[in-house]
Amino acid sequence: MSAISQLESFISRAWYAKAPWLWLLLPLSFIVGIVVSIRARRLQSTRHQRLPIPVIVVGGITVGGTGKTPVITALIDELQRRGYRPGVVSRGYGGTMPSVPLAVAPDSLASVVGDEPLLLSRLTGVPVAVSRDRAAAVRLVATLGADICLADDGLQHIGLPRDVEIAVLDGDRGLGNGFLLPAGPLREPAERLTSVDAVLERNGRNPERRFYYQLSGFRQLSSGVRLGANEAREQWDTESLEAITGLGQPGQFFHSLRDAGFPVDGLSLPDHRVISRAQLATINAEIVLITGKDAVKLPPAIDQRLWVAEIATVLPDRFTENLLDRMLQQNKNGRDVCSTL
Repeated sequence: MSAISQLESFISRAWYAKAPWLWLLLPLSFIVGIVVSIRARRLQSTRHQRLPIPVIVVGGITVGGTGKTPVITALIDELQRRGYRPGVVSRGYGGTMPSVPLAVAPDSLASVVGDEPLLLSRLTGVPVAVSRDRAAAVRLVATLGADICLADDGLQHIGLPRDVEIAVLDGDRGLGNGFLLPAGPLREPAERLTSVDAVLERNGRNPERRFYYQLSGFRQLSSGVRLGANEAREQWDTESLEAITGLGQPGQFFHSLRDAGFPVDGLSLPDHRVISRAQLATINAEIVLITGKDAVKLPPAIDQRLWVAEIATVLPDRFTENLLDRMLQQNKNGRDVCSTL
């Protein structure tokens, strides 16, 4: 594990273990709270503005991965089944984050558009645009044929008008010690969750908010060959396995593999970090498992041992029904917000 990864892991463990020394950082968190409060007041003045198409913001109030991208992928499927033409906008973190909107194509470079927008483009085929000006990106996906837009990680982006806000949490980790950065993992106070339209929790206990992943199989990066989970277990029964990823919460990936019967130790890199040839060379295993987010940043021929884990995201039924009912009602009533999720 790199020094940066070790530092990130140390701080994250302290947040969620509620280490007493974090109280020393509370004065800095107080300053962050003032800034967040000012930004929140500005958000109220922009929320009721209107863009050409409805906007659903999917974001989080904690630092690190909570499953926003898989949730967006699942919501795209649900919207398409009901006749919508969804699009996606993102800041494009990990890329150049252009100030003018840039359309993402399946053959775009992750170093330009970011790994998550590129992954969404490849997985879904819907219009995807990146820009620091996400309102302009919404206008672009509208011109590309979208009639509804999902904004990836936009809760704190005050310049983006929105019709619906969805907060995504990690049900296992929760809100940690409940402090704002840097004393804790919160980007906004916990009370922010009372103002969003819906909360989803990865592996949460509340069935109305809980979503979870199902491992559907694996795809070899070099050849595109696919194996179902059961088939992979049989074929790899005598093979040595390892996993490596640059996810915000790598433990989720490693645990899901182990729970599905694939014994791996797991090598974690900083979030959005590109797996290098040198790192792969240090892995003494016959099969190396990675995520789709890792795969979009790698050339297919980099290593024939690489297999991409493919997952499905299962959302709570009541949530998807209420969200879609809300959007339908908004369209019927000139997009007036008339109900809560």
